[in-house]
Amino acid sequence: MAKKFKLPVGWYRSTVTGLVDNELPPLLGDLTNSNAWAYVYAVTMWSEKVDGKDYLHIIESDKLRSQAGRDLADRAASYLAEHLVPDRTCDPFKIVDRIGKAYLAERSKQGLGPPKKKRDPNVTGAAFETALQVIIGKLCGVEPSRTPTLHTLRGFELAPVGYHSKPDLVLFGPRDFRLLISTKWTLRKERIGTYLHESYFYRRRRPDLQIAFGVNEFQPNILHHLSSDPLVDRVYHVNKRMLLDLYRPFTDLPAGAGVEPSSLLAPNHRHAKEYRRWLHMQDRLFDLTDLFEDITALMNTPAQVLDPDGDGVDLDVDVLDD
Repeated sequence: MAKKFKLPVGWYRSTVTGLVDNELPPLLGDLTNSNAWAYVYAVTMWSEKVDGKDYLHIIESDKLRSQAGRDLADRAASYLAEHLVPDRTCDPFKIVDRIGKAYLAERSKQGLGPPKKKRDPNVTGAAFETALQVIIGKLCGVEPSRTPTLHTLRGFELAPVGYHSKPDLVLFGPRDFRLLISTKWTLRKERIGTYLHESYFYRRRRPDLQIAFGVNEFQPNILHHLSSDPLVDRVYHVNKRMLLDLYRPFTDLPAGAGVEPSSLLAPNHRHAKEYRRWLHMQDRLFDLTDLFEDITALMNTPAQVLDPDGDGVDLDVDVLDD
């Protein structure tokens, strides 16, 4: 019988903490609000080989098999080569996937070789959740609970013990449950409805609850669906600046050339479409610095008091709304 691999209890938490505290500061500089995105990438982002070449996994694997997907991943690698490490260019492939290397080391420690799959999606999801959990704790002074049991949270006491819906990150605690962050490294369009259904469930029970998504998705159409829905208060992108750079409009124009106003007024012109897409991402998406500021603002806002019967809430506070 083959030996079964099992991670030690608390492995993600202790491993990510070690990376953030010891391994990454000499490379990326001390952790700050402005470079937290680089820490998240160094911990979580990984590469995938397609037709013999490595590409950063910023979109789903099936999209990497298209030329457009590979071109996007190449541009992302070029961006990170210039911006991931302060004051010098770097090879991003040598810096990212620290959790993946630690995962392989743990398998080796247990006498096992590499897994058959290049990367278990559960590893990416757990690494992303834990990276945000640890970094929020260090920068905001309060650490979110990760995947708490739903019925332990205020307002959801009647949820069945084994209920399938479980928040990814929760602030501030079971008795002061005010902000839910659903973390998704990438998103599939067919899953958006499921995520919004969960948001609807949380919102129906706790109308005062702030519902946010932390994502690293690089497909504008999917981001548009999520960030436009009234059930979602905010969508925080790990690196909004890189996202906007990869999709900046008017790149087909010669250097120094102006944009013809007529191209922006024609609804179906390429320039009009690209600019509307870029403007929506600029206006409707937020980055990690916004997340840290919003958490701090929420911390400084008194907790709302439930009605004596436990069924109603004061809806006056709406910290994250535009």
